[in-house]
Amino acid sequence: MSGLNLHFPFLSLFVIFTPNFTLVAGLSGCGPHHIQALVQFKNEFDSSGCNQTDYFNGVMCDNITGEVTKLQLPSGCFTGVLKTNSSLFGFNHLRYLNLSYNKFTSSSLSSGFGSLNKLEVLSLSSNGFIGQVPSSLSNLSRLTELYLDHNELTGAIPSSLLTMPFLSYLNLDENHLTYPVEVRSSSTSSRLETLHLRKNPFEGKILDLISNFTTLKYLGLSFQNISYPINLNFFSSLKSLLRLDLSGNSVLETSISSDSDVPRNIEKLLLSSCDISKFPNFVRSLDKLEHIDISNNKIKGKVPEWLWNLPHLIRANLVNNAFTHLEGSNDVLTNSSLRILDLALNHFEGPVPTPPLSINLFSAWNNSFTGNIPLSVCNRSSLVILDLSYNNLSGPIPRCLSNLKDSFVVVNLRKNNLEGSIPDMLYNGKVLTSYATIDFSGNRFEGQIPKSIGLLKALIALNLSNNGFTGHIPLSLENVTELESLDLSGNKLSGSIPKGLARLSFLAYISVAHNQLIGEIPQGPQFSGQAESSFEGNAGLCGLPLQGSCFAPPPTQQFEEEDEEEEEGVLNWKAVVTGYGLGLLFGLVIGHVIASYRPKWFVKIVGPDKHKEADPASLFDSLDSRWDSSSNKNNVESHIFTLVVGLSGCHPDQIQALKQFKNEFDSRNCNQTDYLNGVQCDNATGAVTELQLPSGCLTGVLKPNSSLFHLRHLRHLNLSHNNFTSSSLPSEFSNLSRLEVLSLSSNSFIGQVPSLFSKLTWLNQLDLSHNQLTGSFQLVQNLTKLSILDLSYNHFSGAIPSSLLSLPFLTRLDLSENYLTGSIEVLNSSSSLRHLSLSHNHFEGQILEPISNLITLKFLDISFLNISYPIDIKIFSSLKSLLKLVLSGNSISSTRSIPPSICNQSTLALLDLSYNNFSGSIPRCLSNLQNSLIVVNLRKNNLEGSLPDNCHDGALLRTLDVGFNKLTGKLPRSLLNCSSLKFLSVDNNNIKDTFPFWLKGLPNLQAFTLRSNRFYGKVLTSYATIDFSGNRLEGQIPESIEQSCFTPPTRQPKEEDEEEEEGVLNWKAVVIGYGPGLLFGLLLAHVIASYRPKWFVKIVGPDKHKEADPVTLFMSMDSRWDSFNNKKSVESNM
Repeated sequence: MSGLNLHFPFLSLFVIFTPNFTLVAGLSGCGPHHIQALVQFKNEFDSSGCNQTDYFNGVMCDNITGEVTKLQLPSGCFTGVLKTNSSLFGFNHLRYLNLSYNKFTSSSLSSGFGSLNKLEVLSLSSNGFIGQVPSSLSNLSRLTELYLDHNELTGAIPSSLLTMPFLSYLNLDENHLTYPVEVRSSSTSSRLETLHLRKNPFEGKILDLISNFTTLKYLGLSFQNISYPINLNFFSSLKSLLRLDLSGNSVLETSISSDSDVPRNIEKLLLSSCDISKFPNFVRSLDKLEHIDISNNKIKGKVPEWLWNLPHLIRANLVNNAFTHLEGSNDVLTNSSLRILDLALNHFEGPVPTPPLSINLFSAWNNSFTGNIPLSVCNRSSLVILDLSYNNLSGPIPRCLSNLKDSFVVVNLRKNNLEGSIPDMLYNGKVLTSYATIDFSGNRFEGQIPKSIGLLKALIALNLSNNGFTGHIPLSLENVTELESLDLSGNKLSGSIPKGLARLSFLAYISVAHNQLIGEIPQGPQFSGQAESSFEGNAGLCGLPLQGSCFAPPPTQQFEEEDEEEEEGVLNWKAVVTGYGLGLLFGLVIGHVIASYRPKWFVKIVGPDKHKEADPASLFDSLDSRWDSSSNKNNVESHIFTLVVGLSGCHPDQIQALKQFKNEFDSRNCNQTDYLNGVQCDNATGAVTELQLPSGCLTGVLKPNSSLFHLRHLRHLNLSHNNFTSSSLPSEFSNLSRLEVLSLSSNSFIGQVPSLFSKLTWLNQLDLSHNQLTGSFQLVQNLTKLSILDLSYNHFSGAIPSSLLSLPFLTRLDLSENYLTGSIEVLNSSSSLRHLSLSHNHFEGQILEPISNLITLKFLDISFLNISYPIDIKIFSSLKSLLKLVLSGNSISSTRSIPPSICNQSTLALLDLSYNNFSGSIPRCLSNLQNSLIVVNLRKNNLEGSLPDNCHDGALLRTLDVGFNKLTGKLPRSLLNCSSLKFLSVDNNNIKDTFPFWLKGLPNLQAFTLRSNRFYGKVLTSYATIDFSGNRLEGQIPESIEQSCFTPPTRQPKEEDEEEEEGVLNWKAVVIGYGPGLLFGLLLAHVIASYRPKWFVKIVGPDKHKEADPVTLFMSMDSRWDSFNNKKSVESNM
C-alpha cells in the first residue's frame, strides 16, 4: 500500500499533463515537480494573455537532471504583482530567464532575483517595474547579459552592478535613474562591452565615470538630462568603442574639430539633435565609419567632399540642417560606398547630384534642387526608394527608368514642376511590377493615365493628384488588387468611376475630387465609408456619400392609378424575395459540399482553412515576400507601411496588445486599416508611441485591466469621439508615464479624474472636454509641462487653483461649460497664457481684475457668467495683444454705454458684446479698428441712435450684427466700403429707409436680415439668405424668387402596353433575386464550413481534411522574435 501511495501523485501529474504537453519538446526532460512549479508560477497571475501551450513553449529543462534551465514568457502573458515569495525564485538552476513585455503592476524588482545565481541572461524589459535596482543582482556572478530597459526604475545604479565579473551587456534605457553613477576606479577590471542609458535624466557628471570602462564597444547615452555640453574628448580612453550614440544632448563644439581625440575605430556615430552648427571635422579620421547621423542640427554651408571618400561609409543621415551644396563636382557621390543617403529638409540648390552606384535609398525631399531628374538614376540597379519630392525639378520623367530592376519599390516625385505625360514604358512588363508606392502629385503632367498601370500588381499607394491628366480613369486599375490608397483628385478626368474599383477589397482611401466625372459613384464599403470631400467638385457625380440620389423623385400619379401601381411594386418585390430565397438555399447546399470536401481547385482559389484568425505579424511576412530582404528592408517598410498601415517597426507583443485592445470593444464602426492607420511605433524599440483612434471606432466600457495600459511607451494617445459608455477614467492611465499628448474628449466618461493623473508629468497637451467628469482638478497643478488644457463641457466644480494660471508653459486653457465658482487669483503676471475661455460658469467673486494681469492673452471668452456687478471694459486696456473678446450674456448694467476705450484695442479682430444691457450709441471710434476688426456682434442690447459710418476703404469687416436694439435713422451708405462683408443683420430695430438696392455693390454679401424695421419700396434678390418680414415692402415678388420654388413634374399618361409587361417584369424580378441569393449562399456556406463553429461541427461532423497544428504554427512564429539568441540584432538598435 505504501508503494502505491508514494507513486499515486506522480501518476496523477502524468495523467493531467501528458495530453497537453506531449507536443512541447522543451518539457520532455522536465521533472514532474518542476512542471508543477511552473504551473504554480503561472497561477500567481492573470494569464489570460496567453494559453498553456504558448507558456510552456518557452520552457527548457536539462535532460539529465530535469531542472528548468530556460524560461521565456510570451509577450503580454502575465498581469499582476510579482511577489518576493513567488515560486519563480525556486528555479535556482535557471540559466536563461526572459520575462520581458509583461505587466507586473506596481512590482518592485525583488531581491529574489539575486538567488538565481546560475543565471547567464536575465531580461526584464518593459514590465513596469518600480523602485530601485536591488544590489542583490550583483550576486549573479555568471550573468553576461542584463536587460532592465523601459521600466520605471529610480535611484542610483548600484556600483557593484557595473563591476560584475562576466557582465558584458547592460541595458537601462528609458527609466528614471536620476542620481550619478558611483563607480570605483577598480571598474577598469569590468568586462562591460555594451551599455545603454538612453533617456535617463541623470544629474551630475557621469561621463568621467563611464570613461573608466575601457572595454566598452557600444555606448548609448542619447537624451540625457546633462546640464553641460558633452566634450567628446571624454571618450578618448575607450579605445575599443565601435558605436557611440549621443543624440539629444548638447555637444561642445570645440570638441568636434579635426584634432578631437575620439576613438578611431568607431563604426556608428549618432549625433542627431546635438545643437551643432559646424560640420564635425574629426569624422575625417574615422576610416572605419559605416553609419553617421548628424540630423536635426544647425549645420550650414557645404558638405565636405572627404565625407564620401570614407571607405566603409554605407549610411549617412544629414536630414534637417541648413546645407546648401555638396562640395566638389555633381558626380562627387558616384564612387562612394553609400547605400542609404538622406539629404531631406535642407537648402540644397542646383541640379540633383548623381547618386552612388550602390545606392538603395536616395532621399532628397524638401530642398531647392532644380533641373531634370538625373538620367544616372536609371543605372542604379539596387535602388529601392527614390524620394525627390518638394523640390523645383522640371522636365519629363526619364523613360529609362524602365531599366531599373524589380527591387525598385517606392518613387516619390510629389510637388515639383515635372511635365509631359507618363510614358507607358514606365510600367512595362515584369520589371516594374514591384512598385508599392507611386506619388507624382502636385506636378504638371498631362495626357491620359496609362492603361498599363494595371500591371502594377504590388502597388499599395498611388497618388496622381493635382496635375492635368485628362481622359477616363483606366479600367485596368481594378486589377491592382493590393491597392489601399488612390488619389486622382485635382485633374481633368472625365467619364464615370469604374465600378470595378468597388471590388478592391483593401482600398481604404480614394479621392477623385475636383475632376469632370459624371454618373453614379460605385456602391460598396470601399466607397460608402469615404468622406464627401473625396468626390466634391464633380458636377455630374451623384450617389452616396454625396448628398442626394442619382434618381429623380417618383412622378406623381392620378388617384385612380395609385393603388394599381403600388400593387405592381409589391408583386415585383415578392418575386425578388422568392428568387433570392431559392438562390440562397441552393447556394448553401453547393457551398457546404465544396467547402467541406475542399477539392484542390477550390483551395487554390480561396486559400487554406481559416480556423485561426490571421496573426498581424504573419501579414508582415506576406508583405515582406514581395521584395528582397536586403539590409535596407526596414527603410523600405517604413516608407510603405507608414502610408497605409502604421505598423512599421512594431514589435509583435505590441501588435498583439493593439489587437487585444480593439477586441475589448464593439468595433464594427471601423475596419482594421482605419484602426491601424493611427498607430506609430519606434523603429529602434518596436514600442507603440502613438495611437489615434478613428472617431466612432470603439463602443463599450474601458476597464482598468485593458491591454491599452500595456502600451507603456505611448507618447501620443487620442481616444476622442468614441463611446466608452458609463466608463470612469481608470487610474491606470498613470502607467503611461511617457505621455506627452492625451486626448479623451467626447467619450461619455463619468466620475472624477483620478489623482494618479498627476504622475503624467511629461504631458504637454490634455483634452478631457465634452464628458461628464466631476469634482475639482487640483491635480493638474503638478503637470508643469502643460501647454494646452481643455476641460470644457464637463461638471467640474469649485475654484480654479491659483497655481493653474501660473503654469510656466500653459498657452491655452478652456474651462467653459462647467460649474466653477469662487474668484480667480493670478500669482504671476509673466504667464504665457494666450487663450482663456471661462464661459458658462458660476463665478461669485472678482475675476476681471486678475484676468487683466494676464497681459499675453489673445483670446478671452467670459460670456454668460451671470456676473452680478457692473463690468468696466476699461479694465481690459492692459491686454495689448487681444485679438478676440467675447463678453456676451453678462447682463451688463443698462446705465452703461460701450466705452470709447474699447477702440484702443488696436489688434482686436472679434468683438462680441451681445446679450447685455448696453445703452447709448455705438462708438464712432470703432472705425479706428477697420484694419483689424472682422466680426462685430452687438445683438440684444439697448443701443440707440443711428448706425455710424464706421466703414472706410480697405475695411476688413465680414460680419456685423446689431439686431434687437433701438437703432433709428437710415442704413449708412458707407457700408459699401466694407467690400468683404458677408453677413449683415439689422433686424428688430426702428430703421426707416427705402429698400437698400445699393447693397448689390457688396460682392461678397451672402445673407442679410432686415426684418421688423420700417423699410419700404421694391425689393432686390439674388442672395443665399434673405429675411424681409415685418417691413412695409410692396410690389410684385421678383421672378427670381418664384423660380426658386420647386414644382413637381406631372406624370405622363400610362401606356397600355406596360400592363402587358407586368408578368415579364415579375419573372425578371425572380431572376434578379436568385443571383444575389445564390452568391450569398455560396459565401455563407464557405465561411461557416471554413471557420466551423461548434454548433456546425455537431450537425455536419468533423472536417474532411487535416487541421494545422496550432503549436507548430506558434513555434514557427515565435522563433522570429527570439532576439536574445543573437546579441548582434539587439546591439544594432543602437
